[in-house]
Amino acid sequence: MKTTKRNIFLVLFAVLALSVMQAQDKKVEFGFSAGYGYTMPRVKTENNINSDINTDNLSGFHVGPHLKLNVEEQFSFQTGLLFNYFSTVTIDRYQQYLKKAEGTWKQNRTKLMAFDLPFRATYSAALAEDFYFFVFAGPNLNYSVNKVVTLENYSNRKLLSSTSSENIYQKPSNYNAFDLQLGAGLGVQWMGVSIRGSYDWGVLNRTIIEKTALRSNDLKVTLGYTF
Repeated sequence: MKTTKRNIFLVLFAVLALSVMQAQDKKVEFGFSAGYGYTMPRVKTENNINSDINTDNLSGFHVGPHLKLNVEEQFSFQTGLLFNYFSTVTIDRYQQYLKKAEGTWKQNRTKLMAFDLPFRATYSAALAEDFYFFVFAGPNLNYSVNKVVTLENYSNRKLLSSTSSENIYQKPSNYNAFDLQLGAGLGVQWMGVSIRGSYDWGVLNRTIIEKTALRSNDLKVTLGYTF
């Protein structure tokens, strides 16, 4: 029994050592990314647009770890897991008038939380020592966790009450939480610090409502640090 446990330990140690050596040979780099995000849902329909689709653009932030696999000197692959938080407030003209004149109004606040799993092929070109320009492209897997619209009532410029809709992705639902996007972008990196801009086009129809198409495009500006 002791011999068997020892052999298992040696095998596990060998596998771990081999994995580390392979990672070093492939120059795997880890880092952290954060930045600004802007998501733009687009609806095409022959029906009346259901209010819970919410076609307003939302802005927010994203944050998470990333991994870079250097294949050659100028070519690499990058992935990561990003958490996204978006929100927006919509208020019509009459409510805007009431807000200015009386301090009493109603508005809708939309919140969206989602995760991104991007896969990017990257080409880099050196502009100076430790300073690189790079372009990248590839798919992005998006999964929306929660999207709700909250009706907020204000009186004397203070929040009086609020009522939230159900999460539109809560099953059974007319909306698909999963999305496939195709994206591209560019950026620069100095030492381990990088800044990049990217745009992702939504491919999948995210609703099953008849005669309706819902797709989402995303714009991101990201600051990253690679260890």
